[in-house]
Amino acid sequence: MQPTQPTWKDVVAEALRDLGGEAHLRDINERVAGHEKTATNPTWRDTIRRVVRQYSMFEPVPPARSGVYRLVETTVPTPQAQSIDGADEEINHSIAQGMLVSLGRLYGYETFVPATDQTMRSFQGEKLGQLVSVRDCASVFPSRNLSRIRQIDVLWFDEDDDGLFPVYAFEVEHTTRVRDGMDRLLKIPARFPARLFVVAPGDEEEHLFQRLLEQAPLSQYRHKFVFRRYHQLEGLYNLATEHGAHRDEFGVLERTARL
Repeated sequence: MQPTQPTWKDVVAEALRDLGGEAHLRDINERVAGHEKTATNPTWRDTIRRVVRQYSMFEPVPPARSGVYRLVETTVPTPQAQSIDGADEEINHSIAQGMLVSLGRLYGYETFVPATDQTMRSFQGEKLGQLVSVRDCASVFPSRNLSRIRQIDVLWFDEDDDGLFPVYAFEVEHTTRVRDGMDRLLKIPARFPARLFVVAPGDEEEHLFQRLLEQAPLSQYRHKFVFRRYHQLEGLYNLATEHGAHRDEFGVLERTARL
Protein backbone atom coordinates (compact mmCIF):
# COMPACT_ATOMS: atom_id res chain seq x y z
CA MET A 1 0.00 0.00 0.00
CA GLN A 2 1.37 3.42 -0.96
CA PRO A 3 1.75 5.88 1.93
CA THR A 4 -0.84 8.63 2.05
CA GLN A 5 0.62 11.90 0.76
CA PRO A 6 0.20 14.87 3.12
CA THR A 7 -2.22 17.57 2.00
CA TRP A 8 -1.52 21.27 2.38
CA LYS A 9 -3.79 21.22 5.41
CA ASP A 10 -1.56 18.54 6.95
CA VAL A 11 1.59 20.53 6.16
CA VAL A 12 0.26 23.76 7.69
CA ALA A 13 -1.05 21.95 10.77
CA GLU A 14 2.31 20.31 11.35
CA ALA A 15 4.08 23.66 10.98
CA LEU A 16 1.79 25.24 13.57
CA ARG A 17 2.37 22.37 15.98
CA ASP A 18 6.12 22.90 15.62
CA LEU A 19 5.58 26.61 16.31
CA GLY A 20 3.70 25.94 19.53
CA GLY A 21 0.17 25.96 18.12
CA GLU A 22 -0.01 29.69 17.31
CA ALA A 23 2.00 31.80 14.88
CA HIS A 24 1.98 34.65 12.38
CA LEU A 25 1.54 33.75 8.74
CA ARG A 26 5.12 34.78 7.93
CA ASP A 27 6.44 32.35 10.57
CA ILE A 28 4.29 29.56 9.13
CA ASN A 29 5.74 30.35 5.70
CA GLU A 30 9.29 30.20 7.05
CA ARG A 31 8.58 26.88 8.69
CA VAL A 32 7.08 25.38 5.52
CA ALA A 33 9.77 26.76 3.18
CA GLY A 34 11.77 23.90 1.77
CA HIS A 35 9.03 21.30 2.19
CA GLU A 36 8.87 18.98 -0.82
CA LYS A 37 5.39 20.28 -1.72
CA THR A 38 6.76 23.79 -2.30
CA ALA A 39 9.01 22.52 -5.10
CA THR A 40 6.04 21.91 -7.39
CA ASN A 41 3.95 24.87 -6.28
CA PRO A 42 5.47 28.28 -7.12
CA THR A 43 2.54 30.04 -5.39
CA TRP A 44 2.76 28.00 -2.18
CA ARG A 45 2.61 31.09 0.04
CA ASP A 46 -0.77 31.95 -1.48
CA THR A 47 -1.82 28.34 -0.92
CA ILE A 48 -0.94 28.57 2.78
CA ARG A 49 -2.93 31.81 3.10
CA ARG A 50 -5.91 30.06 1.50
CA VAL A 51 -5.61 27.01 3.74
CA VAL A 52 -5.59 28.92 7.05
CA ARG A 53 -8.68 30.86 5.97
CA GLN A 54 -10.51 27.85 4.63
CA TYR A 55 -10.32 25.17 7.31
CA SER A 56 -12.05 25.46 10.66
CA MET A 57 -9.05 23.93 12.46
CA PHE A 58 -7.12 27.17 11.83
CA GLU A 59 -8.57 30.01 13.89
CA PRO A 60 -7.63 33.67 13.33
CA VAL A 61 -6.39 35.38 16.49
CA PRO A 62 -7.83 38.86 17.24
CA PRO A 63 -7.53 41.64 16.35
CA ALA A 64 -8.85 41.34 12.81
CA ARG A 65 -6.17 41.07 10.12
CA SER A 66 -3.48 40.36 12.70
CA GLY A 67 -2.12 37.60 10.47
CA VAL A 68 -1.86 35.28 13.48
CA TYR A 69 -3.53 31.87 13.49
CA ARG A 70 -3.91 29.21 16.14
CA LEU A 71 -4.39 25.50 15.66
CA VAL A 72 -7.67 24.21 17.09
CA GLU A 73 -7.31 20.47 17.54
CA THR A 74 -10.79 19.42 18.56
CA THR A 75 -12.00 15.86 18.78
CA VAL A 76 -15.07 15.19 16.68
CA PRO A 77 -17.68 13.53 18.95
CA THR A 78 -18.38 9.89 18.24
CA PRO A 79 -21.74 9.78 16.43
CA GLN A 80 -24.56 8.05 18.26
CA ALA A 81 -27.51 6.12 16.80
CA GLN A 82 -30.24 8.50 15.68
CA SER A 83 -33.68 8.40 14.06
CA ILE A 84 -35.58 10.84 11.87
CA ASP A 85 -39.08 10.54 13.29
CA GLY A 86 -40.98 12.93 11.05
CA ALA A 87 -42.42 14.97 13.91
CA ASP A 88 -41.00 18.38 13.02
CA GLU A 89 -39.70 19.51 9.62
CA GLU A 90 -37.01 21.84 10.96
CA ILE A 91 -35.73 19.36 13.53
CA ASN A 92 -35.63 16.60 10.91
CA HIS A 93 -33.74 18.88 8.54
CA SER A 94 -31.06 19.48 11.18
CA ILE A 95 -30.85 15.76 11.98
CA ALA A 96 -30.45 14.87 8.30
CA GLN A 97 -27.74 17.52 7.88
CA GLY A 98 -25.97 16.27 10.99
CA MET A 99 -26.08 12.68 9.76
CA LEU A 100 -24.62 13.69 6.40
CA VAL A 101 -21.83 15.73 8.01
CA SER A 102 -20.99 12.88 10.38
CA LEU A 103 -20.94 10.34 7.55
CA GLY A 104 -18.68 12.60 5.51
CA ARG A 105 -16.20 12.84 8.36
CA LEU A 106 -16.40 9.07 9.00
CA TYR A 107 -15.62 8.43 5.33
CA GLY A 108 -12.64 10.79 5.35
CA TYR A 109 -14.06 13.77 3.43
CA GLU A 110 -13.80 17.44 4.29
CA THR A 111 -17.29 18.77 5.06
CA PHE A 112 -19.16 22.08 4.76
CA VAL A 113 -22.60 23.46 5.57
CA PRO A 114 -23.89 27.04 5.02
CA ALA A 115 -22.59 29.69 7.42
CA THR A 116 -26.00 30.30 8.99
CA ASP A 117 -26.51 26.57 9.57
CA GLN A 118 -23.08 26.34 11.21
CA THR A 119 -24.33 28.59 14.01
CA MET A 120 -28.11 28.00 14.00
CA ARG A 121 -28.44 24.23 13.55
CA SER A 122 -27.31 21.50 15.93
CA PHE A 123 -26.88 17.73 15.91
CA GLN A 124 -26.60 15.57 19.02
CA GLY A 125 -25.82 18.57 21.21
CA GLU A 126 -23.18 20.12 18.93
CA LYS A 127 -23.49 23.10 16.61
CA LEU A 128 -22.92 22.03 13.01
CA GLY A 129 -20.06 24.52 12.90
CA GLN A 130 -18.25 22.35 15.45
CA LEU A 131 -18.66 19.28 13.25
CA VAL A 132 -17.67 20.57 9.80
CA SER A 133 -14.02 20.84 8.76
CA VAL A 134 -14.35 23.61 6.13
CA ARG A 135 -15.20 27.12 7.34
CA ASP A 136 -15.83 28.58 3.89
CA CYS A 137 -15.72 27.30 0.30
CA ALA A 138 -15.19 30.62 -1.50
CA SER A 139 -11.79 29.66 -2.88
CA VAL A 140 -13.22 26.46 -4.36
CA PHE A 141 -15.93 28.21 -6.35
CA PRO A 142 -14.67 31.62 -7.51
CA SER A 143 -17.70 32.28 -9.67
CA ARG A 144 -20.86 34.32 -9.93
CA ASN A 145 -22.75 31.35 -8.48
CA LEU A 146 -20.82 31.28 -5.21
CA SER A 147 -23.65 32.74 -3.13
CA ARG A 148 -26.02 29.96 -4.26
CA ILE A 149 -23.45 27.18 -3.82
CA ARG A 150 -22.75 28.38 -0.28
CA GLN A 151 -26.42 27.61 0.50
CA ILE A 152 -26.22 23.91 -0.43
CA ASP A 153 -27.07 21.94 2.71
CA VAL A 154 -23.99 19.69 2.84
CA LEU A 155 -20.86 19.42 0.69
CA TRP A 156 -18.21 16.69 0.86
CA PHE A 157 -14.77 17.57 -0.52
CA ASP A 158 -11.63 15.68 -1.37
CA GLU A 159 -8.30 17.46 -1.81
CA ASP A 160 -5.41 17.32 -4.26
CA ASP A 161 -2.41 19.59 -4.81
CA ASP A 162 -4.67 22.25 -6.32
CA GLY A 163 -6.94 22.33 -3.27
CA LEU A 164 -10.41 21.14 -2.39
CA PHE A 165 -12.90 19.85 -4.95
CA PRO A 166 -16.51 18.70 -4.40
CA VAL A 167 -17.22 14.97 -4.62
CA TYR A 168 -20.78 14.80 -3.23
CA ALA A 169 -23.40 17.50 -2.68
CA PHE A 170 -26.63 17.08 -0.72
CA GLU A 171 -29.85 19.05 -0.48
CA VAL A 172 -32.30 18.12 2.29
CA GLU A 173 -35.72 19.14 1.01
CA HIS A 174 -39.43 18.89 1.72
CA THR A 175 -42.38 19.03 -0.74
CA THR A 176 -42.22 21.83 -3.30
CA ARG A 177 -38.72 23.00 -2.32
CA VAL A 178 -37.20 20.05 -4.18
CA ARG A 179 -36.88 22.17 -7.34
CA ASP A 180 -35.03 24.94 -5.48
CA GLY A 181 -32.59 22.41 -4.07
CA MET A 182 -31.91 20.87 -7.47
CA ASP A 183 -31.32 24.31 -8.97
CA ARG A 184 -28.74 25.10 -6.27
CA LEU A 185 -26.94 21.80 -6.84
CA LEU A 186 -26.60 22.60 -10.53
CA LYS A 187 -24.72 25.80 -9.71
CA ILE A 188 -21.66 23.64 -8.99
CA PRO A 189 -19.46 24.12 -12.08
CA ALA A 190 -19.60 21.26 -14.57
CA ARG A 191 -15.82 20.78 -14.42
CA PHE A 192 -16.37 19.11 -11.04
CA PRO A 193 -17.86 15.59 -11.49
CA ALA A 194 -19.78 15.84 -8.21
CA ARG A 195 -22.70 13.48 -7.49
CA LEU A 196 -25.82 15.47 -6.62
CA PHE A 197 -28.20 14.10 -3.97
CA VAL A 198 -31.69 15.14 -2.96
CA VAL A 199 -32.56 13.70 0.46
CA ALA A 200 -36.23 13.94 1.44
CA PRO A 201 -38.96 12.27 3.54
CA GLY A 202 -40.87 10.11 1.04
CA ASP A 203 -43.33 9.62 -1.81
CA GLU A 204 -44.38 13.22 -2.44
CA GLU A 205 -40.82 14.46 -2.83
CA GLU A 206 -39.66 11.48 -4.87
CA HIS A 207 -42.55 11.80 -7.32
CA LEU A 208 -41.82 15.51 -7.78
CA PHE A 209 -38.10 14.74 -8.22
CA GLN A 210 -38.85 12.21 -10.97
CA ARG A 211 -41.26 14.60 -12.75
CA LEU A 212 -38.68 17.38 -12.73
CA LEU A 213 -36.07 15.10 -14.28
CA GLU A 214 -38.42 14.53 -17.22
CA GLN A 215 -38.61 18.27 -17.93
CA ALA A 216 -36.16 20.69 -19.48
CA PRO A 217 -33.67 21.91 -18.43
CA LEU A 218 -33.20 19.33 -15.66
CA SER A 219 -33.65 16.36 -18.00
CA GLN A 220 -30.19 16.84 -19.49
CA TYR A 221 -28.64 16.45 -16.03
CA ARG A 222 -30.59 13.40 -14.87
CA HIS A 223 -27.39 11.29 -14.89
CA LYS A 224 -25.95 13.51 -12.13
CA PHE A 225 -28.85 13.31 -9.69
CA VAL A 226 -29.69 10.75 -7.01
CA PHE A 227 -32.77 10.67 -4.77
CA ARG A 228 -32.61 9.14 -1.31
CA ARG A 229 -35.30 8.94 1.37
CA TYR A 230 -34.84 9.76 5.02
CA HIS A 231 -35.09 6.12 6.03
CA GLN A 232 -32.22 5.23 3.67
CA LEU A 233 -30.01 7.94 5.17
CA GLU A 234 -30.97 6.84 8.67
CA GLY A 235 -30.14 3.21 7.88
CA LEU A 236 -26.71 4.04 6.45
CA TYR A 237 -25.90 6.41 9.32
CA ASN A 238 -26.84 3.94 12.05
CA LEU A 239 -24.87 1.13 10.40
CA ALA A 240 -21.86 3.44 10.24
CA THR A 241 -22.16 4.39 13.92
CA GLU A 242 -22.51 0.73 14.89
CA HIS A 243 -19.37 -0.08 12.91
CA GLY A 244 -17.57 2.82 14.58
CA ALA A 245 -18.50 1.57 18.03
CA HIS A 246 -17.24 -1.94 17.26
CA ARG A 247 -14.05 -0.51 15.74
CA ASP A 248 -13.34 1.58 18.83
CA GLU A 249 -14.05 -1.34 21.17
CA PHE A 250 -11.69 -3.54 19.16
CA GLY A 251 -9.02 -0.87 19.37
CA VAL A 252 -8.11 -0.04 15.76
CA LEU A 253 -8.22 3.16 13.74
CA GLU A 254 -9.33 3.72 10.17
CA ARG A 255 -6.79 4.99 7.68
CA THR A 256 -8.10 7.65 5.32
CA ALA A 257 -7.16 6.68 1.77
CA ARG A 258 -6.73 9.52 -0.73
CA LEU A 259 -6.91 8.71 -4.39
